[in-house]
Amino acid sequence: MLSDIIKKEILDHLLSSKFVFMFIICSALILLSVYMGVGEYIADKKAYDDDLAWDALAMQPPNTYQQLLQGALKIYRAPRPLGSLVKGVEDAAGRVSVTNMTTETSLGESKYQSNPLTAVFGAFDLLFIVKMVLSLFAILLIHDAICGEREKGTLKLSLSNSVPRDRLLLGKAVGGYISLVIPLLFPLLLGLIYLSLHPAIDLTGEEWQRLGLIFIMALLYLTVFFCLGLLVSSMTARSSTSLLVLLFVWSVWGMVIPKASVIIAGMLRPIPVANEIYTQKAMAVSPVMGEVIEEFQPRLSAAGITMRYNDGVTSASWKSGAEEALREINQEIEVERIRRVAEINAKIDRDYQMRRDAQAALAKNISRISPASALTFGAMALAGTGAEDYNRFWKAVMDYKPVIENWVRTNPDLRETNPQPGMPTMAITYKQIDSAVLAGMPQPAIGAEDFNRSVERILPDLISMIVMIVFLMGGAYFAFIRCDVR
Repeated sequence: MLSDIIKKEILDHLLSSKFVFMFIICSALILLSVYMGVGEYIADKKAYDDDLAWDALAMQPPNTYQQLLQGALKIYRAPRPLGSLVKGVEDAAGRVSVTNMTTETSLGESKYQSNPLTAVFGAFDLLFIVKMVLSLFAILLIHDAICGEREKGTLKLSLSNSVPRDRLLLGKAVGGYISLVIPLLFPLLLGLIYLSLHPAIDLTGEEWQRLGLIFIMALLYLTVFFCLGLLVSSMTARSSTSLLVLLFVWSVWGMVIPKASVIIAGMLRPIPVANEIYTQKAMAVSPVMGEVIEEFQPRLSAAGITMRYNDGVTSASWKSGAEEALREINQEIEVERIRRVAEINAKIDRDYQMRRDAQAALAKNISRISPASALTFGAMALAGTGAEDYNRFWKAVMDYKPVIENWVRTNPDLRETNPQPGMPTMAITYKQIDSAVLAGMPQPAIGAEDFNRSVERILPDLISMIVMIVFLMGGAYFAFIRCDVR
């Protein structure tokens, strides 16, 4: 009996014009998104490889270390292969970190900077299609599953036979869900075949596992809206009312809650803007030079040197023969100043990062009442294109700055110091780049997130969607059991 109900539901859907429309639209959108995503990944990968090759030229003779360091060291964020399906923050976040010895580390060259229209219209990827289009199709497919038959009188006729209500509901749910998944499976299978056969895309075994989990999360997401449709259809008397209620919930879940969560978190846990951080750093490091010179005053006085720091200008006078002592103390003062400035900047950055992380965590927790947010966070975590992956890259860049500064400052193979006769200063001459020395240059520790860690991060999103499915399906069951079919 159950199998007959399921077959009937599947045939009713397959033979309807609604299903044909869904199948054509899904196939076109999914295949187009995969094709466009692969093309964008290829372009991004080529730009990444070209940038690395161009920077490698700057590290060849006859260039000097001075040209290398003053021209800035660049660290590039490699594009993710799964970003062809789930763009995440790839377009919004900067992809190039600029690090040098005199300015703040920055991260720029995002696609939004080069093409603002990308920010206006957003990414067109597989995640967007599942999140917005297929969930809407789930609503259109199931909104009249119960109330539609009640309006036509066929529900009363079906229940007049010896068909238990729970079995009828289960048959409609299974048959309707199979009909919903069919338009997704066939074009997605073709898209994955294209992805696997493309010579520019080389997915590892772990990436295929990540892709499988993304697909499971997409199915759970569609199940949430499918069960919601069953619940509302069981609780309403007219299919038009059911459709209006479902469209309202779809818009709130899919668009309102994710955006509102960011606004609410910003109000509850505000953080300073970037310009405030720069001002805070400038004000904090401004008196450092004066403080360091004041601490060195006993040694300066003992060597017959008078040094003052006023309004950003250092002035000094010394007795004859104190030039060598001044050179030595000058070096120590500069080393101590650099160390303290680095400590102050690092503390300000840590405090800002902690406040920003707290705000982001609050926004995520608020938005998780929406299945669209759960799917977004989970898919981006698995694809390696989420905000956490951007933050991990940024942290690696920030950790790299003091390491490379220390390497430059303490490596005698990079420069020569030539004391000038009768003067308390030294002329610094940077040597020509040597490949052997360059091979010892420290590199930033940038790596992909461990697969098990990614799975741990998506567990709250998986659990939230499963809880929604159980709650909605249970509500649909009790609503259908108690509804009046007349």
